[in-house]
Amino acid sequence: MRKKRNRSSIERIVRRRGLPQRPSVDVLVSEVRSCLVAASPAPVKPDTDGVLGGIVVMWEFSLPYADIQEFHNFLRESERYITDSLKKSTKAIYRGTYMLYGPGEPRYRTVWAYESLDAMSNAWSSNLKTKSANLYNAVRRLRAYWLRDPNRSEQRWVPGRFYFDPGEDHGDGFAKLTLDAATLDAPKGGKAAGGGQRR
Repeated sequence: MRKKRNRSSIERIVRRRGLPQRPSVDVLVSEVRSCLVAASPAPVKPDTDGVLGGIVVMWEFSLPYADIQEFHNFLRESERYITDSLKKSTKAIYRGTYMLYGPGEPRYRTVWAYESLDAMSNAWSSNLKTKSANLYNAVRRLRAYWLRDPNRSEQRWVPGRFYFDPGEDHGDGFAKLTLDAATLDAPKGGKAAGGGQRR
């Protein structure tokens, strides 16, 4: 009888350990990080000493094999039109859509170049007002292929040699401070400035 009671006590203890902990609230210590992003990168005219532009935007995406021929037909029919139409009316430059030359599922990058963030904004606000326009529909269709990939990405790149220029201010003062701070030794004793614990 005593063995049975001990066994049931042990079973209760084991079962209790498997339960999740009770809810609790902890203080969250947040950090602000600039990620070295400047407010407004330096404007750079496309084709300045081999530079694509002050802002280069890349859409990266994959397509299933069933869509490849349709997409390549679209590029053959529309790329020259997009390029020529943008040359006439905007400061946006379509640099083409490139396919990864290698094994595996076909991956693409569509490359756009602009002199500045303002040029990028103005190019599309003026060109995409008329939804019936051929340029609107061509870019819309290109963007629709990009949207087919749930893992797609869009990145903005700036030419490195024009960024963090000590003699210029493009809203990147905090980014320059961050780079300067990276040259300091880490604080000793595991404590961050302000008394918080470093993670």
